[in-house]
Amino acid sequence: MMPHPMHLHGHTFQVVAINGARLAGAVRDTVLVPPMSSVTIAFDADNPGRWAFHCHNLYHMVTGMMTEVATPELSEYFANPCNVPPSP
Repeated sequence: MMPHPMHLHGHTFQVVAINGARLAGAVRDTVLVPPMSSVTIAFDADNPGRWAFHCHNLYHMVTGMMTEVATPELSEYFANPCNVPPSP
């Protein structure tokens, strides 16, 4: 088992819990997740775009430990906050 340095592009976040234990962590864009653990983060999704969220161990990222966080333009969100398709 090994830790995973998880990195979020386009935003900064605050670590608010590790394994469910609440804390007030520093603001950052990367967090080291201990083996077999969970980390909860909080951030303002105020930078529109599609942003990578991945493990900084490249061999983990290449094998799939990567996803994206998609944040719409605020005007798009407020025009359709529930992402409901328009009526025909």
